[in-house]
Amino acid sequence: MTVGTLHNDRADNRTRRGARATQGTGLTRKQPAARHAAPESAGQRWSRTAVIAMAAVGGPLTVIVFAVLLTAGAFAWQVIQVRDDLEGALDQSKLLAHAAASGDADGIQRSGEDIVARARHAYDTAQGPLWDLAAEIPAARPNVLAVRDVTEIAQTISSQVLPPLITTMAASSDGSSDGINLKPFLHAGKIIPTVLTSFDEASRIASSMDRTGVLPQISAPVDQLQSLIQQATPVLKTVDAHLPELLRAAGAERPMLYQLMIQTPAEIRATGGGVAQWLVLKVDDGHVDMLSLDTGTDLMYSVLPSVGFDTVNGSLITLPWQTRELYPPELTNWSSNFNMTPNFPTAVELFQATRKWTDKPQFDGSFSIDPIVLAHLLEATGPITLASGETVDAQNAASKLMSEPYERYGVDNAAMDRYFSEISASMFAKLTGRQWDLGSMWNQITRSAGEGRIFAWFDDAGLESLAHQYGLDGTLPKDNQDATQLGIYFNDYSIGKLEYHLSYSQYATCNADDRTITVSMDLHNSITDAIKSGYTLGLRNIDRGIDLRTMMLDVLFFAPPGGEIVSTDPKIGDWWDPTFRDRSGSDHGNPAESRTVLLAEGETRTVSYTVKLPDGDLGPLELRHTPGANDTKVTIDSNCAPLFRSPAGSDNVLLSKIG
Repeated sequence: MTVGTLHNDRADNRTRRGARATQGTGLTRKQPAARHAAPESAGQRWSRTAVIAMAAVGGPLTVIVFAVLLTAGAFAWQVIQVRDDLEGALDQSKLLAHAAASGDADGIQRSGEDIVARARHAYDTAQGPLWDLAAEIPAARPNVLAVRDVTEIAQTISSQVLPPLITTMAASSDGSSDGINLKPFLHAGKIIPTVLTSFDEASRIASSMDRTGVLPQISAPVDQLQSLIQQATPVLKTVDAHLPELLRAAGAERPMLYQLMIQTPAEIRATGGGVAQWLVLKVDDGHVDMLSLDTGTDLMYSVLPSVGFDTVNGSLITLPWQTRELYPPELTNWSSNFNMTPNFPTAVELFQATRKWTDKPQFDGSFSIDPIVLAHLLEATGPITLASGETVDAQNAASKLMSEPYERYGVDNAAMDRYFSEISASMFAKLTGRQWDLGSMWNQITRSAGEGRIFAWFDDAGLESLAHQYGLDGTLPKDNQDATQLGIYFNDYSIGKLEYHLSYSQYATCNADDRTITVSMDLHNSITDAIKSGYTLGLRNIDRGIDLRTMMLDVLFFAPPGGEIVSTDPKIGDWWDPTFRDRSGSDHGNPAESRTVLLAEGETRTVSYTVKLPDGDLGPLELRHTPGANDTKVTIDSNCAPLFRSPAGSDNVLLSKIG
């Protein structure tokens, strides 16, 4: 069979199959089926017309709907971009702070440029036509406009502030890894006016923003920014006004020598606690180095006796007799007692006297902090790890520095000094390591100052004026012009570390008609029998037959200049002997009374005094107390308001814990 024959046979077969399929129907292959040939009904015609109409109209509607969806999607994407840009700028600002603290010029440049670019991109995006369109939708308008304001604020601050800041900080960063670098701040005068201008503009934008219908997620950050600007602006203006003094403090003109005291409230003193250690720091052209870590043990037992000073009967300075009458003799001959007076400059004067005796250069400034300040700083730096593997963090620092070592080492002074010195040196290394957030560190410093745990003294009159302005000078005022200062202070008489377990609160009430004010403190001794170290328990209590866990406190009641203490509670002290007895006197013109108070284990009691205030105009009430190992709640009754001039024209009574 040929190929052609096969092809013809297959064609004949297809013809026969088709004939069989149509056989009996009367239809040929070209005729339609009978059901399609029947006439259309009215319903069928309507349906067919509707289909044709939908085909004609539906195409454009689909395009419109698709376009709307596409536009909405594009706008949503832009919203996400704006969010990501702003959040990215915030993240980069943290990296910028780290780079600035570590003197990383490249990091400063990188982060700064990224922030500027992100803020600009967010602003440009929010100004686009899609945002114009969205702003026309009533439901969306408030939030669209609010987001635009946020991007404008970010653009204003970043574009005006960051370029000169980046240039200055990068130029002043030396890249060194040791010490603390303050150089980026030496040239702040070139930037502050620009910062203030941008803050004013940002505040104007934020203030004019319509908050009606705005989501909290948008308005809350703006409120926070306004609050930060309001807090920062006065400080920046003060820095700008006092920049020459601050530059001198940072060693711009010559190296500066500073003392950093560490007070120990566990052995309480009027300004905080016995000064066990102090760091000697040199600041030269913005760079901070620790020269030495000195201890009272070395100074009083070895150094001063070796140069002929009598640490038992001698006196490093001469005080007015009214002041000498107020304090025990040990105020002026033993370093841990130099701060028995609430006048912090007196403690500095005594330390300066020891420098003269030992032929060492005088300090240009002196600062004081306590273990609670270190605990706060550890919240910013993170924990430190000692050579033994022991960790000191924000939660356990107070106990590690004021209680646990005494139980661990007993009366081994040398072992405790080594332990405390290692912690101090590790803390300084942590600070110089610069792996911390600048904003967080500043917050902890201001927190500590607000609790009255930081004091500062400067030989430079301009800097000392700043310390007074911020309430850091810890002075007893000579008049009541700027403030009317009253306070209750404590000194430990037990020679122990009992006051780690002392807690107290302070409150004041007034009788405006009689011009009197009563200041009281509720005291509580929370020590337990579990505390057994001879270094913690009261050494002086032994010879006096007093329980070793009973606190023996010298309580000092101070009236303002011109005031008169009309009563004290207790009226007379709980203990009398030739050294520890009731005392009366004055310090810098502030009348004062001293009472020895015994506070037994588990006991709670109240001490108080009433003052007849002087006639005439009185500055705002300033209520001080000794900063202790625990937080102190301070309240002033509203009936005191008529007696004192309100600060800044407000109706509030000034409440200060720092003097």
